[in-house]
Amino acid sequence: MSKKGKNKSSTVRPAARPAWLLWTVLAAVVLIVGGLSYILIVGVNGPETGTPKVAIDRTEVDEGYQKLGATVRTTFKLRNEGDGPLRVLGEPQVQAVEGC
Repeated sequence: MSKKGKNKSSTVRPAARPAWLLWTVLAAVVLIVGGLSYILIVGVNGPETGTPKVAIDRTEVDEGYQKLGATVRTTFKLRNEGDGPLRVLGEPQVQAVEGC
């Protein structure tokens, strides 16, 4: 055998990976991450439909005369009369008005 034949048979080159395989794997990863993000943001049950409508048992409260700096607690009952989920985000804004 000649030297040329020995050199070719002893050198083994790794098989080249097709470029489309890399792009297919990347596209699958993007679709999976996007799908999981959608489920986490929207929820498993799908997007919420309907319109919430809040009903409050009273809009004004008269606590009578109170000392300045005294803590006064008042309870309101909220009810959802709409057909969508009602979410209360944060604390409501309260306006204190001095007597009449």
